Amino acid sequence: MKTLVIIGAGFSGAVTAIQFLQVCAPNTRVILLNRSGEMARGLAYGTSSSRHLLNVPAGNMSALVDQPDHFLRFCESRLPGTRASSFVPRKLYGEYLSGLLADAAFRCGPGVSFERMTVEAHVLEPKNGTALVHLADGRQLAADHVILAFGNFSPFNPPVTAVARAEGRYLADPWSGALEVPINPLAPVLLLGAGLTALDVALTLDQQGHTGPVYMLSRRGVQPLPHRASRNSSVVASDIVEQLLSSKPTVVSYLRKMRSLAAAGQQDDIDWRDIIGALRPVTAKLWGRLPDKEKQRFLRHAQVYWDAHRHRVAPASFAIFSDRIKERRLLPMAGRICGIEVQPDGLRVQVGLRGSGCIESIEVSHIINCTGPNSNLARVDDQLIVQLRKAGLIQLDSLGLGVCVDESLAVRDSNGAPSTWLSYVGPMLKAQFWEATAVPELRVYAKTLAVRIAASMR
Repeated sequence: MKTLVIIGAGFSGAVTAIQFLQVCAPNTRVILLNRSGEMARGLAYGTSSSRHLLNVPAGNMSALVDQPDHFLRFCESRLPGTRASSFVPRKLYGEYLSGLLADAAFRCGPGVSFERMTVEAHVLEPKNGTALVHLADGRQLAADHVILAFGNFSPFNPPVTAVARAEGRYLADPWSGALEVPINPLAPVLLLGAGLTALDVALTLDQQGHTGPVYMLSRRGVQPLPHRASRNSSVVASDIVEQLLSSKPTVVSYLRKMRSLAAAGQQDDIDWRDIIGALRPVTAKLWGRLPDKEKQRFLRHAQVYWDAHRHRVAPASFAIFSDRIKERRLLPMAGRICGIEVQPDGLRVQVGLRGSGCIESIEVSHIINCTGPNSNLARVDDQLIVQLRKAGLIQLDSLGLGVCVDESLAVRDSNGAPSTWLSYVGPMLKAQFWEATAVPELRVYAKTLAVRIAASMR
């Protein structure tokens, strides 16, 4: 019997298992490992808050590539009146994925075994083209192929926050457990970061009854942008993609071209969101054309603006966000922390304001790290990741974006050679393809990998 072990049961791991179970040969054993929590939910869809909405319309969120309306039909059965353009709660998507996985397990073909284990993998040991997976509880699993499907790791902790951490007034990862409101709901809070994580945390605090001021600090002060409440009927010119792919492969060239296209589109009533959307199928090509020096330039200067325009928020979430800013309950700031002093009731934070050279002092009860996930595996202190690094079984991306793979998603070892028994699927594919963090892309990678592995194991 051939055995596939999938490590990680968030979206990528669960959907890969679902797709694999549909096409694998008889006498195949599939083992899905998750270190904790419910299968098929992960951090993104494990939330219980009704205010945490999907950032992609329901019509684009099917987990199954060949059934584009699958999730929409699910929503219509649970929330009558849902349309393709609706933004539904993320917890509903968690229910959807859990149901898909349960259905795949029920419909396993003859001779196919599917097991779900809540346990952590600590060591991968190569063995004659296969592997032994050593688990935290002492068991070992013999695997013909292993798929790494881990998602995002906790944010990196800026050294300047050491004082706050020592005082117990710092939350390193808002998704590591229940987000607790400070004892005094009127107490001010500082969020590090101004992206989607910060917006989620601000909405959670608001929903839990926190009414004190919430400072939202980021280096550039770039705030989330919304999806449109409704789409227009304008059509994006088909040559936009060709213009970008034929332009000089530099960040400046891309930026100038995008600004030119957006300005021209305005005259034809074409929204900038449509132009960004038109790039989705070729983003990996545009990224791949850039030399490493240009990729570094993009990450240093332009990524924060790309993320805000590309990864937008649901209109309803943005409306609450905007209201709290108008009410002065949410206070965005552009700058960086220069120092932190302990006070009897909290912390005094010195903030160097961007562009002015001035220092502003604010007093807060807690600091919450909302800088976003850490994809630099050199900074990850996870036992399995450390073992894979030390054993030379994975090659880290030089830009700190994730895992190096080849075109078939085979993991490259420290010498750059693709593995015959180890693959990766998940958001850290951005090292290779950049656009690899959202459902519409990850579902394609998941199915492609599942079909390839199933064929190789026949």
